[in-house]
Amino acid sequence: MAINAPVAATECLYSTVRNISTAEKFFGFLPPHGRRLACGEELSFFEDIQSWLYRNTPNERGRRSFEAALTDSVLVLVKTPAVHLFDPTRDETKILTLDNGSFIAADPCWGAYSSVSIA
Repeated sequence: MAINAPVAATECLYSTVRNISTAEKFFGFLPPHGRRLACGEELSFFEDIQSWLYRNTPNERGRRSFEAALTDSVLVLVKTPAVHLFDPTRDETKILTLDNGSFIAADPCWGAYSSVSIA
């Protein structure tokens, strides 16, 4: 079950975390001001979690709490925003994705485009 699920057209811009503990837990470092997640519940939010923690938690307290949740096996990072790459030869932007254990280039989540086609 995901809360704050992004729309499909922009999902490649979101981070997703999941509570993998055996109980409901409160994670004070999750945006915007901490979140309680049930066992197995996911939270998706716009932007990279590491950038958010750097900007919004004083004294790296949020980063340390996030790292502790990961190493204590109570939270997992399911995904972060996609890496967007521009190919100047083909004049197109692609994202790096993982499919069946292989990295592939794919169209961004909002669709293929080329800067040449912009008038």
